[in-house]
Amino acid sequence: MATDKSEPRVGLILKVGVLAIALLIGVHAFLVSYFDEVARAEEYRKMGDVKPESLLNARADAKARLTSGAMPIDKAMQQLAQRGRMEASPMLMPSASRDVAPLAGWSKMPSVVPPSMTASAPVAPSDPPSADGGVIRAATGDAGAAKGAKPDGGPPKLAPKHP
Repeated sequence: MATDKSEPRVGLILKVGVLAIALLIGVHAFLVSYFDEVARAEEYRKMGDVKPESLLNARADAKARLTSGAMPIDKAMQQLAQRGRMEASPMLMPSASRDVAPLAGWSKMPSVVPPSMTASAPVAPSDPPSADGGVIRAATGDAGAAKGAKPDGGPPKLAPKHP
């Protein structure tokens, strides 16, 4: 039996390997670019050349509402630029906030809100005299307090609604 005792041709094997890898990388790059171009062309065909009618209608409607009405937007902007923010509209006038929720703190660790920071209580109109001479007030108990009111001044409990 004959055996080949010659050395392997390492140079030729290395050249074939490098050529095969280069060929695979080139084919991969070509196929990726080709399919990317085809996908972009198909996407443009389906969505690119279609006019967005609803968007165009919405923009036209918004432009019509801005240019018509009590004061067109260009006139309002001109008035704001001439007079300044404070005089242009009383609704834009800054005012101090009476919100004390940030001062009260976290519900798990509340803090006391200083009385000077709380909003003044709204002035309630006085109750008109009742025609029955105060009988209703006596029937509600505790000089006019609503039934179901909590003794600590909390809101009264509301009865559940039945259909």
